[in-house]
Amino acid sequence: MAGNEIEVCRFLLQNLGKIYLRHIGRVEQIAAPILGGDRYTPLQSIADIYQISTSHSEKKADIYLNGRGISIKQSGGSFAFNRLQRANLLDVFTSLELSQPEAIITKIDEAVHRFHQGLLSKRNQPWQKFFSEQDLKILMNFLMLRSSPNRGMSSHPAEFILEASKIIKHENDIVLYTFNEYFEKYKQNFEISIRRQWIGQMSDSEHRRSLSISRKSENKPWVFNDVAGQPIPHSKTGKRRRDDFPESHRKTVYFLMIEKTK
Repeated sequence: MAGNEIEVCRFLLQNLGKIYLRHIGRVEQIAAPILGGDRYTPLQSIADIYQISTSHSEKKADIYLNGRGISIKQSGGSFAFNRLQRANLLDVFTSLELSQPEAIITKIDEAVHRFHQGLLSKRNQPWQKFFSEQDLKILMNFLMLRSSPNRGMSSHPAEFILEASKIIKHENDIVLYTFNEYFEKYKQNFEISIRRQWIGQMSDSEHRRSLSISRKSENKPWVFNDVAGQPIPHSKTGKRRRDDFPESHRKTVYFLMIEKTK
């Protein structure tokens, strides 16, 4: 698990039967999803959490409380969705019946190109530049609770969003929201973040992910043959780019994040 999910599970396990959360009442059972199906398994100890925890995008419910799927978010800045690729935009926007999907994509394309050219002062952009409020709400509900575009509908959808502090000392540090409550509370804090990574950078995982993104024809408008920006130096070597990868093959690739800034 990532973020504060371990801390949430630890606190709830230590206080099972004592914590009351709106929408679901007293927490009597905490369980974790089993990948590859719609089953989940009750947790009995902290050791159980580490054994079966995962950040796999197949699941939208990080845990189950009293049999209800829960997506966990840490208080403060966080990501509502990671790595939305251009290849998925038209199908997702169309299936969700967003207003004028092609026009939305054109606006996003323009922002990505301007950012790559150094014409935007920051990578985070107001969602209002691209989406109506209703369109953003529909999209975020889909991405946060129900589906990942590259994997389809989740076998573990989430019904509620649980927000909690990094360190939990009291049950008041945990708040359970419906999606509508969460969206209405934080809608002015969401931003569309234009992120990039590089074919040829030192990180093996980022390099491989960049190659995968670049091979999808629908992603081509967000794949550039020149290098913009700088990768984070490798933790061990301090190098930013691979010595064994031809400079002529290096590319910059982009994707989107939906970020909650505070």
